[in-house]
Parts: sequence; C-alpha cells; structure tokens
Amino acid sequence: MGDRAVAAVEAERTNHRHAGRPRGNDTDAAILQAAIELLAEAGLRRTTIDAVAARAGVARATVYLRWPTRDALLAAAARQALGQPRYPLTGNLAADLVTGAKRARTALAQPLFKAIFPELARGLLARSPATHYDEIGPNRERLAAELTATPETEGYRRDIDPTLPFDLIVGATLNHLLATGDTPSEEAMARMVEVVVQGLRQPG
Repeated sequence: MGDRAVAAVEAERTNHRHAGRPRGNDTDAAILQAAIELLAEAGLRRTTIDAVAARAGVARATVYLRWPTRDALLAAAARQALGQPRYPLTGNLAADLVTGAKRARTALAQPLFKAIFPELARGLLARSPATHYDEIGPNRERLAAELTATPETEGYRRDIDPTLPFDLIVGATLNHLLATGDTPSEEAMARMVEVVVQGLRQPG
C-alpha cells in the first residue's frame, strides 16, 4: 500500500476504536462476496482490490483494514467459497469416506474452483499463513484419526499412513479434473471409494 492508503487505514482504525464498535460482519460478508463474484466472472488477474472495493461499495481502506494484502483477501474468498464445514463423523469409516468423496466432488466441480485454483495452490505450496489446507479439506486429519481408532476387528490395515484414504480420493478427483476438465461422475466416485476401502482391508 502507498502512504495515502496506509494513512486511510490508520484513520479508519482510529474511527473504529473511538466508536467502540466491533468490525462490521456485514461489511466483511459484502467484501468476500464481491471477491467471489469477481473471481468467477473476471478471473484471478482482474480481481483487484480496487475492483472488489467498487463491487462491494466500500473504500479501498475498508478492504485493507480487514485484509492487508490482495493475497490474503483472495485466500479468504477461497475459504468462503470452497471451504466446507466439518461434517460429523459416524464412526463408520467407509460411510464417512463416501460423504467426504461427495463433498470433494461438489467443491471441485464449482466453476469458481477452476478460477482460483492457481492462487490456492500457490498459497498452499508456499505455506502462506493466509491459506490453510484444513479449511479446504477440514476432515483430513479427523478421518485419519477415525481410521486409527477403528477396532482391529474391522479388518483395516495398520501399516499405512492413516491420511492415505483421504489423499487418494481427493487426489484422484483433482487429477481427473486436471486431465479432463471435469470431476468424476457420482458413479465413478462411488467406485473410487469402494476400491480405496477394499485396499484398506487386511489381505485374507
């Protein structure tokens, strides 16, 4: 930001402190929605702070007050659009993997995912503090813990990384998207989960 933008941000912060009001959730939502719409309509390159501010009907300083950089704003918009809440696990690993597969397909099938994937991948690979994988795939670690806690009588292998089932399903879904431009069909997803679950079973 330039000196004027910094000064404007500081002035708005002062006004907020003096007013004694918390940050406006409605304003946050309007800015994120504007960023999501622009990403879908205009693509990553044209989703600038100026464009987002104009679409949301706020000042640039208002955006910078909440997200200090464009990358931080784009990451927040990605989480808002693609991040899904943690669905409750049932204790039935196979059923929970089916639910996870359906959610992965839904998220990756969105046109917005294609628009923001380069930025999302860059932030994840760079371990950007604004981009956290847990907000995109929130049940990865929980499904791994569920597999680890599953009684041995269920017959699941113990000699694999417990995150492997999730990684195989999401990875295959993403690879299919990159290879074909579309996500697998529901039938193909069901077969995929079936193969993964069968592979988890102890031989014999």
